Amino acid sequence: MLTFTPRATRVVSLSVAALGLALLSSACERREETVAELAKDAPITSKTSPEMVTPPATLAAAEGSDVAEFDQRVKAYVALRDDMEGQLKKLPDRATPQQIDTHQRALAALVAKARSQARLGDIFGPGMQAYIRGVVRRVLSGPDGGKVKASLMDENPMKVKIEVNGRYPDTIPMSTMPPDILSALPALPEDLEYRFVGTRLILLDIRSHLIMDFVTDTFDL
Repeated sequence: MLTFTPRATRVVSLSVAALGLALLSSACERREETVAELAKDAPITSKTSPEMVTPPATLAAAEGSDVAEFDQRVKAYVALRDDMEGQLKKLPDRATPQQIDTHQRALAALVAKARSQARLGDIFGPGMQAYIRGVVRRVLSGPDGGKVKASLMDENPMKVKIEVNGRYPDTIPMSTMPPDILSALPALPEDLEYRFVGTRLILLDIRSHLIMDFVTDTFDL
């Protein structure tokens, strides 16, 4: 019959405990390896790899980006227009209508040529065009949409041919811009205006009488 001293008993107990810990550690390692193998084919999620998951872009963010790009293009146009105007003889303080018309046409020709050479025809990008159509249609579908549309159609020149970098036709009136639509559109620098020609929203440079760009089909007749 074997007998153990107290010291021997403690040694055996410690050995058993060490063995148990070793077995437990080995089991955990195998489990971690199995989980790692399974994770290789698992879809990437915010839980499995949060640093690799990009949050989806929101509509508001997209609109904000389009408007910011539009603002930059408008500023670039104004800088170009001002540069071209600096090449012309300054109008006198009491310029005659003929002198103003001559100055406008000369400025428009310079700006159109510079824009064509630099390929700077587009002010309304695709995203901004969609944004403009959404703004106009949202206003016209509102509670006062009928009154706004009636105001919009007041002296609205229909079926008139226009083109980017072309002069706004002298023979047609300028449509009224309803305040409800105007206030919903991005603000413009001085001497630039929004106008409607039929269902097209144009961007007009008053100083050169030049059509900078336009958006088609902004509302239904």
